[in-house]
Amino acid sequence: MKTVDLLIIHGIVITMQGQGTGIVNDGAVAVQGSTIRAVGETAELRKEYDGHRVIDATDKVVMPGLIDCHSHSSLGIARGTAQDIDNWLYKGMFPIQANLDDDATQIGSLIEIAESVLNGTTTIGDYGDRSELVLQNHRKVGNRCVMTELIHEMPADIYRYDPMETFPFDPGVGEAKFAATRRMVQTWHGSGRITCMVGPQAANMCSLELLRELYEYARKEELDIHIHVSQSHRENIQCEKRYGLRAIPFLEKNGLLGPQVLAAHISHAQPEEVRTMARHGCRMVLCSNCMALINGTVPPAAEYMEMGGVVGLGTDQAPGNNRNNMFLEMKVGDLLNKCKAASGTVFPAWQMLRLGTIESARALGMADQIGSLEVGKKADLIILDLLHPHMTPIILSPVRNIVPNLIYSADGREVETVIVDGQVIVDGGELTNLNLKDAIHHANEAGKRFSNRMESFEGLNDVPLAQWTKAGLY
Repeated sequence: MKTVDLLIIHGIVITMQGQGTGIVNDGAVAVQGSTIRAVGETAELRKEYDGHRVIDATDKVVMPGLIDCHSHSSLGIARGTAQDIDNWLYKGMFPIQANLDDDATQIGSLIEIAESVLNGTTTIGDYGDRSELVLQNHRKVGNRCVMTELIHEMPADIYRYDPMETFPFDPGVGEAKFAATRRMVQTWHGSGRITCMVGPQAANMCSLELLRELYEYARKEELDIHIHVSQSHRENIQCEKRYGLRAIPFLEKNGLLGPQVLAAHISHAQPEEVRTMARHGCRMVLCSNCMALINGTVPPAAEYMEMGGVVGLGTDQAPGNNRNNMFLEMKVGDLLNKCKAASGTVFPAWQMLRLGTIESARALGMADQIGSLEVGKKADLIILDLLHPHMTPIILSPVRNIVPNLIYSADGREVETVIVDGQVIVDGGELTNLNLKDAIHHANEAGKRFSNRMESFEGLNDVPLAQWTKAGLY
């Protein structure tokens, strides 16, 4: 008999192999080091394996860790400060970002990462400022991360500009952020559980010269491009005024579309533009909660998949979603797309679970490593306790209710164990590498300092939520 580092037995194992979810009713998973050694029925694996640690997963689900393709953890300190408004970016986020310092960025990011992991996310596609600070957080918590430094050429006082007008590019800002990307790649790419992408913020936020430079750098370094694409009317209007083309035709004309592109949102793309993205092999990220909250749109994910495009899921960011919870992301994305199509058949639960796991792995270009429980893949998996009222009863035949309940009932509190690279980073619902209470206390103190800076901010009168607070509405 072989002894492995970890043996999980008697679980309802969701492998995500094949075209569906690949469920084994009484399943087991053997882990050696960072790798899955065996997956199958408990009775069979028990004949061959024992474990230094054995977890009895009776009445529990064992499944691949959830994968968040698009998140901005650096904005975590601003949770709940930019909702229910139009021109969300200019009237909410830009004024807020102008008041974020390193400490607020770092601790806000740590809280978001902790929240994600506690709710079953094992890989985070993080995209934002101050990547050095953010990456230290990912390493501390122990999750897998695909990090992108956000690059743009917007002036520091961008919040002063009319959202529907162009603004002068600041090449110095772009170069500083490009330099941060180069440092990030040199220091962190391929280091442990961390890989990197190159991140122009959007077609309207970088000059064509900088976009070309970033794409060429990505090609030379064999890195993918992570970019917001047609995420707002504003983006398309600004591109038309500057270049005479909407965002997607502009990117296509300049050779900036292709399989290397991970495109967030495409929520304001016209049908032909959606087809253009799919035809070029771009991968799409669906961020349903955020897009619904900040501009009331349902991105064309179902349509994109019908065109043969790859779609992953993302939570986006706390000021435009409020939760970093992939279970909620899967449910809301499913329901909104059903409403959009006026059909209950759109995104059946099994398909949405695939989007949160193996399809998100494909979107990140990592399906050969994560996203399913298969021999030889990374041991990134989670264990969920089904003994909650909202997950009861457990029905396995003739109709399994496990997958529908994961999508429509689960909310993350069921997650009791999170394993990344074979290492347990959540055990019994508690983070193993972080004192969460201390982190929350630190975040609240940083929030007070952030609030004090906002009080004296010259652009405060243009922040609707600040005015609503003064009026006693908030």
